[in-house]
Amino acid sequence: MAKTDDNMTYEYLRTLRMTNAAWRLLTADQAAFLASFFYREFLARKKRGIPAGELVEHLGDYLEQLGQDYPDEEFSRSPREYLELWTDAQHGWLRKYHYDDEWHYDLTASAQKAVEWLVRLRRQEFIGTESRLHTVFQLLNEIVRDSDTNPRMRREWLEQQKAEIEAELAEIESVDEVKPRLDAVQMKERFLQAESTAESILSDFREVEENFRLLQRQIQEEIIIWTQGKGELLDKIFAKDEEIRTSEQGKSFQMFWKYLMATQQQEEFQNLMGRLNEIESLHETMAEHPLRSIDYEWIRAASAVQETLREISAQLRRYVDEKYLREERYIYRLIQQVEAKAMSVRDIFPRGVVMYMDEASPDLHFPLERRLFTPTKRTKRENRVLEEGTGSGGNLEALVRQERIDPQRLRQNIDALLEEQPKVTLQEVLEHYPLQYGLMELLAYFVLAGREEGEAFQEDDWGELSFVHGGQRLQVQCEKVVYRRKA
Repeated sequence: MAKTDDNMTYEYLRTLRMTNAAWRLLTADQAAFLASFFYREFLARKKRGIPAGELVEHLGDYLEQLGQDYPDEEFSRSPREYLELWTDAQHGWLRKYHYDDEWHYDLTASAQKAVEWLVRLRRQEFIGTESRLHTVFQLLNEIVRDSDTNPRMRREWLEQQKAEIEAELAEIESVDEVKPRLDAVQMKERFLQAESTAESILSDFREVEENFRLLQRQIQEEIIIWTQGKGELLDKIFAKDEEIRTSEQGKSFQMFWKYLMATQQQEEFQNLMGRLNEIESLHETMAEHPLRSIDYEWIRAASAVQETLREISAQLRRYVDEKYLREERYIYRLIQQVEAKAMSVRDIFPRGVVMYMDEASPDLHFPLERRLFTPTKRTKRENRVLEEGTGSGGNLEALVRQERIDPQRLRQNIDALLEEQPKVTLQEVLEHYPLQYGLMELLAYFVLAGREEGEAFQEDDWGELSFVHGGQRLQVQCEKVVYRRKA
């Protein structure tokens, strides 16, 4: 029986199925929606971090487009709710962080692996093999050549290089022209390989950053549950900090950062991109696969890793600050207990209702929100002597204008509806014949109900009647009124 790797055993894969964020994304009900949005925003644009406002706007546009193209499918949440959901610990597909005075979102390494796996399922029309084979031989030769300490072997290689260079210089001097060493297919193949490698660097940085964050989390856990002396803990923490910087991953990252931030390398990259734009056979390929701004995304990705390392150092300094521990000892002990309990149930996702909250946020009342004191205005009264007048200059229209409610019209409204059905409620009457004179007209309907044969008022059935009068919607709570057709 063949030997099985530890990461491909049944027990490991069963646990991975339940805990891995990449696997959860691939098996999610809306996996197509998730993967397509993550690809178009992060991978296709070669972006590391996107501002929250920009991503919310793009997600809103995408949801609107999907709603038009697929009306049968339901996308019930708002863009912000989707982003917050994808960021929580149970899903773990996005990471939210503060950068340049603004919140940003970035893909996690697990989400990127899931999306890239789906991308690789696509049938490729052009598969370059010659350039990759050339790269394999070049890398192997470089390892053998640059690790050899034999002076004779090194001298022979340099002499061979010298002879080839001199032969090429002589050919140029004789014919005064340079023949291209790559045809159009080879150039396209190498450019696509360079783009794939450049994109994989961004993917690797997500995982490097998560590895450092995992180490940061382990240090936090050790600080929380540590019960021995502080000196022993500091020795252990500083040893781990040194381990980070001297590890293979740490050394590789530091060399990458140093190489990337060198002015000469940045200028060389932009110069190379400019010269590539001048190659006519690559115009179409470079338009479909833009690569000019990838160095800026590299810098942002490397900066995020540097920020993670800075946070680890800041936590160490905070712990070393004796004054902080002395002044906040009691509060720190309470926080430590809460954090220790949280660590014990960190990987246990609760099911069902855990607790009920009356309010989602506290109701705060601040003193400065109160209204300022306003002195009471004094009413001035004048005792005027009434004088007899003639009434010739006054307007008596308001006294003689009265609104008359015609009961016969209201009865006709009710009978018109009773011709179509044996009984009708007052609410239905008002829906067909809205009130014109407000409450007085409503009382007139009640009077007509009192004259009905039988019980028009339903004492056990109360409800609300709504009507519009004077530009305002009013409501009246009363017994249900039912008018019946006369025999």
